[in-house]
Amino acid sequence: MLDFAICEIDGKQVKIVSNLEVWVDSITVKDMEVNVLMRSQGGKIEIGKPYLKEKLTLKNVGDVRGEKIRVAKFHAKANFRKVTGSRSRKTKVIYGA
Repeated sequence: MLDFAICEIDGKQVKIVSNLEVWVDSITVKDMEVNVLMRSQGGKIEIGKPYLKEKLTLKNVGDVRGEKIRVAKFHAKANFRKVTGSRSRKTKVIYGA
């Protein structure tokens, strides 16, 4: 049974635990294989150089939009005020379900 694994998803390191959902940046595929940097299984830790030979298959559970990030620009004495924002897309993935 997998205790946890550190995987690389889109250039970012993510901690994956069995049967626990994790939010990552938007992914378009249904099931994806990810490279494993480190794995703990039964208390034994394996570290890759840089990756382990085995890959993990993560299941895409659903997509959602993240929280809105508001950015305000202001220039003193110029009567300039501008507020913009963005909502990034997130994907919920799970291993072992």
